[in-house]
Amino acid sequence: MVDPVAVRKTVLRMLYEGKASHLGPSMSVVEMLIAIYGSLDLARVRARSPDRSRVIVSKGHCAAATYAVMAHFGLIDLDRLRTYCQDGSALAGHVSHAVERVEHSTGALGHGLSVACGCAIGLRSRGYEGSHVYALVGDGELQEGSVWEALMFARHHRLSRLIPLVDDNRISSITRTAEVIDMRPLRDRFEGFGFRVHEVDGHDVGAITRAIREVQAGSETSVILCETVKGRGVPFAEDEPIWHYRTLGEDDYRAALAHLEGMEGEA
Repeated sequence: MVDPVAVRKTVLRMLYEGKASHLGPSMSVVEMLIAIYGSLDLARVRARSPDRSRVIVSKGHCAAATYAVMAHFGLIDLDRLRTYCQDGSALAGHVSHAVERVEHSTGALGHGLSVACGCAIGLRSRGYEGSHVYALVGDGELQEGSVWEALMFARHHRLSRLIPLVDDNRISSITRTAEVIDMRPLRDRFEGFGFRVHEVDGHDVGAITRAIREVQAGSETSVILCETVKGRGVPFAEDEPIWHYRTLGEDDYRAALAHLEGMEGEA
């Protein structure tokens, strides 16, 4: 299995060398992305087979984590990650389909789930019933109406092969989601739209993977709510809204790296 600590070290280096932000939203989704990509038939993804499962990262501000996880699964060259946020590189700060094997560009938040619904309808219309569409959605995006329109659409058309996973880190950009629009309890919201809700620890790859398999085995429209910590693995950034935008100085980078290396040693 891909090691979350190794991925976080890769993300740290990318953000530090690229003088880039979005540390918080990248660190909260590492385990979610590992569980998603670990559930794919990677041979089909590499070959871009028409019947491949799709991954739509609607929460486009976690580009660094997305590219790092893809690289650790062999879908992007690891050395290429050193070009992240550098002039002329396709590896920009928002997820982009200019990068091979990325299905859709996001960062204009709130739209990825609608695209994922379209993918699910398309796969079903072609008879690819064994394929799934994973949509990684941020809890801040849930404040946008387009997300709930997509959920209504998915429920009406019984898109059981669509698997939305919500990064429930309770921070929207640089403030608490509850201060913008309080959506809690999220379970009630989704159940009210006719979805079966799976609530898991968003930093437990095994728990997320089990939830994915349970959704795959069923026939209901379902959602996986992943409780996470923004900035996970970097003590000074954990649950700190400012680390959505702040960049890493050398002292920050060294301290964060030392902490992660300590976690790696314990494992």
